Amino acid sequence: MVLGGYGGVGKEVSQKLLKYTNSNITISGHNIEKAEEYASFLRKLFPNKNVFSCYADATKKNSLIEAFKKIDLVIITSTTPDYIDLIAEAAIETETDMIDILVRGDVVDKLEKYRKSIISNNRIFITQAGFHPGLPAPIIKYASNKFDVYETANVVMVMNSLFQKPESTYEIIHEIGEDNAQILKDGKWKKATYKDALKIQFSNKFGTCQCYPLQMKEIYCLQKVLGISNMGVYSAGFNPFVNNFVFPLVILLQFIKKGFGKRFCGILMYWGIKKYYNNEPGVELQLQAFGYKGGNKTKFTLKMLSQNAFEFTAIAIIACLNQYLDYSINKPDLYLMGNIVDEKRIIDDLKTMGLQIEEE
Repeated sequence: MVLGGYGGVGKEVSQKLLKYTNSNITISGHNIEKAEEYASFLRKLFPNKNVFSCYADATKKNSLIEAFKKIDLVIITSTTPDYIDLIAEAAIETETDMIDILVRGDVVDKLEKYRKSIISNNRIFITQAGFHPGLPAPIIKYASNKFDVYETANVVMVMNSLFQKPESTYEIIHEIGEDNAQILKDGKWKKATYKDALKIQFSNKFGTCQCYPLQMKEIYCLQKVLGISNMGVYSAGFNPFVNNFVFPLVILLQFIKKGFGKRFCGILMYWGIKKYYNNEPGVELQLQAFGYKGGNKTKFTLKMLSQNAFEFTAIAIIACLNQYLDYSINKPDLYLMGNIVDEKRIIDDLKTMGLQIEEE
């Protein structure tokens, strides 16, 4: 089941599921008319596949329980982090596995309290799936065989994309307001600020951008695993209006009171991105890694480029799902996508699905 399957990401996930897997799928959401309309479209597009529709409201646990009864796996593509408890409880009660694409760090904390129930009910929950989060940890691990001594790994991203609706900005607004970015510097984790920003040269489409540190929980465990001394995940802003006016306003309002002005800032951010949109969509995710190979100082760069953020998210989810569907991921537990997938295989699958990947 794709919860929110008629939304921007949901549509891409649904199509990629039908194209690249043998799954039967159900499109669900609180608007049953939209769910059935898109399911009907998919049945015409994929006449040999089974596509169903179903009512499921993330704010109403009973509707979720009813919807999940005959479902093996639910993929949450709706922006519903505030209702993750209801979704998780319904999935556990109906013995349904779950994957979400939610960005907010507190979603991981909320799901953590269900870990014992997830394991005891023989379930697999994968959170923070997609490309950002989802891919930073795997590409950092992927680079480890390029060095004898692996010192520094920075993942940077720039994106030019429209949001589907103002509510789609809420997770970003929440994370900005939390001000919880961390980076690893000289072997120690530290709270990061705008002073830790990196100036990065991206492809010609984006040019040079200032990238600001983020919270990215999936990378925290890599320090001990890889012996890295410096590590972080950074993202460029959207445009001068959003970066210099909306983001500072979000920080100010969240400092006054958590959640204060969220709706207003969401509308403002949505409008600002749309107003200054240059009609050149795209995403670039880049790893810049440094260390020593054969006694020589070495830099390894990996670039992932996509024209469509929704499609990029979808194929990253499918690449993760491939490892779930063939039981490579088979132990019941709660996982972050970035920590459970095999890094080489996920990059190979992304290439197979058409993602442009460059290594240097």
